[in-house]
Amino acid sequence: MNNVLALIDLYDGGELGLLTNEKPLASTTFLGRYAFIDFVLSNLSNSGIDQIGVLVKNHANSIYKHISNTNTYLANPKTGSLNLLINEKGILNPVFNTDLNNIRENDYLLYDDNIQYVLVTNSSFIMKIDYKQVIKEHIKSGKTVSLVYKNVDDTTEFADCLRVVSDSLNNVQKIYKSKAKESTGIVLNTMVIDRKLFLDLIKKINTLSVVYNMDDLATYLANFVTQVNLIEYKGIVKYFDSFKKYYRYSLDFLNDEKLMNDYFNDPKWTFYTTTHDSRPVMYGEKAKVSNSLISNGSTILGTVKNSIISRDVVIEEGASVENSIIFTHCVIKKGVSIKNVVADKRVVFANREEVFGTTEEPLYFPRGVNV
Repeated sequence: MNNVLALIDLYDGGELGLLTNEKPLASTTFLGRYAFIDFVLSNLSNSGIDQIGVLVKNHANSIYKHISNTNTYLANPKTGSLNLLINEKGILNPVFNTDLNNIRENDYLLYDDNIQYVLVTNSSFIMKIDYKQVIKEHIKSGKTVSLVYKNVDDTTEFADCLRVVSDSLNNVQKIYKSKAKESTGIVLNTMVIDRKLFLDLIKKINTLSVVYNMDDLATYLANFVTQVNLIEYKGIVKYFDSFKKYYRYSLDFLNDEKLMNDYFNDPKWTFYTTTHDSRPVMYGEKAKVSNSLISNGSTILGTVKNSIISRDVVIEEGASVENSIIFTHCVIKKGVSIKNVVADKRVVFANREEVFGTTEEPLYFPRGVNV
């Protein structure tokens, strides 16, 4: 779809507590192999959208390191482009480091007359969405703006998300924030807007507020500018906005066969990631592995149960890992048992025989520490 520009908004939520202190959610490891940004990039690739800008709020090097090989995600690298967009003025003054100001600093992408529609999406929601169909429904509506939403019976897992009410013609009636538990529509922070309107708004939005963000823009559009069409997404959605959710949702993929099949056993939909030339997993004679995801390059000599193991992890003979998420280059030494733990890169477990958290309060160990 050469007439669509996709903007991946990394300003949009996605704080996972200590886990995202030194990196954004977008480049955080998920399921041992992927990063969160892989899912939205793969959705774009599967939808045939090759003009992509990534709105980077901070930790740009972490994002660049992960997606520097753009051939992984672009269906046609010769005609497509994947650009990291940074608000240099915002770096000097963080108050002004908003997604809209970032777009203003990099508005050259919006002056391409071949682009008719701008798709703004994010990496905080893990979903399998066909953006091509979203664009088609937007065009069919005859409106200049469309929002993607999902009806949920219980908003508990989406407490920080914008909520939406529609009228009988499927137009936005109200966008609001609330912490109340209810059954309603949740905005999935995915918007389609006609390029010319978007360009006009970017030029004038500072007259309203220099710190407006994309959520403010969506509310402003619905309340004061135009009728906003709603497009319902009916698939599975996981919204990541806390460390506890990250831990729980990650293990959900191990224990929910329907969830795993829906995402990863669909022959028509592939999730891509940066590849590494790692050897296959090496299992020792006494290794015991059950209900776990083990990534290439790892050496498993001990016991692994209900856990996610990233690349190049070493679990020595006599060591035990249960209900845990282990990032790359970690080592669990002989005789050590860990349970309900999330370990960032290069953590070594050697000096405590038992390191146990709980399912409600998993322990987190930052990168490079010895335990």
